[in-house]
Amino acid sequence: MTDRAEAARQMPDAASGMDAADYAELARRLGRARLRRRLNTQIDHVAGDAHQDAILLGLSRVLDIDVLADRTARLLRIHGWGYRNFLDLRLVEHRLAHPRLPPALAGLRVLQLSDLHLDLDPALGTVLRERLAGVDYDIAVITGDFRNTTDADHGPSVAETLALLGVLRPPVYAVLGNHDFIEIVPPLERAGLRFLLNEVVPVPYGGARLYLAGVDDPHFYRTHDLAGVRDAIPDEGFTLLLCHSPETYREAADYGFDVMLSGHTHGGQICLPGGHALVQVCNAPKPMQAGPWHYRQLVGYTSVGTGACGVPLRWFCPPEITLHRLERGS
Repeated sequence: MTDRAEAARQMPDAASGMDAADYAELARRLGRARLRRRLNTQIDHVAGDAHQDAILLGLSRVLDIDVLADRTARLLRIHGWGYRNFLDLRLVEHRLAHPRLPPALAGLRVLQLSDLHLDLDPALGTVLRERLAGVDYDIAVITGDFRNTTDADHGPSVAETLALLGVLRPPVYAVLGNHDFIEIVPPLERAGLRFLLNEVVPVPYGGARLYLAGVDDPHFYRTHDLAGVRDAIPDEGFTLLLCHSPETYREAADYGFDVMLSGHTHGGQICLPGGHALVQVCNAPKPMQAGPWHYRQLVGYTSVGTGACGVPLRWFCPPEITLHRLERGS
């Protein structure tokens, strides 16, 4: 049996109890061609024929960068410091202003979590649930990457996400990231999380509507459909786009989206003093890889991440829970 055939054989075991009806529903929502592309890429990735980012000049293809980072931190005796930083979740309150915002939507509060990677260290889930206590918001969004591994069992991250949903007040919306298999969608949606798979939902507030759009992962799976999503929104509608990676900023601006929330970059996660990232993981200008940014009429924000990837360590880039408040203005 070939590696790809073996990977395909193993895929149903990772499907969280999915059946043919679940896949048919995903095909209806995402589109049959995009679902096929995503599933084939998932199989190729498990088989070792499709790779995520080759960081550090490609060394990640031949070295375990996570082990190297962990051992280096221990050798330098800064591991404990990095781990404490990993669990030091801060609440970032951000004024998300746009001149086209309908006055009735002013004051809408959007809680953003991103890059949870909840299977990396169970301590994060506990700290996150405690940190969310008392945070007031109108809607919550998760901008992708629920698990740390990219091709192994996603059961632990789904279980941790279910626990997180127990403390999040609905409505809660999400998009998938480059670490996520599409099979996590049905079990998490049954628990109340609404994924946007190249889809739009109108969110009523103050007598007006915010058109909340979400696209599938543009970074690894490349199954996003910004054109189709934009076509589903009235021309005069005010749009907030969820996109896992900020690398689609130019395309999002071309299609006339107003606001975009992203993650993926972790702000570098392991940085030099001043937040200077040692590794860049997406093709976007540096200002768009962490925090607020603008491009033409598009107002964006890239979370530095709520969790961490690879190793539960952070330096000079604290993790965040982001509370956006929509306002009219520039």
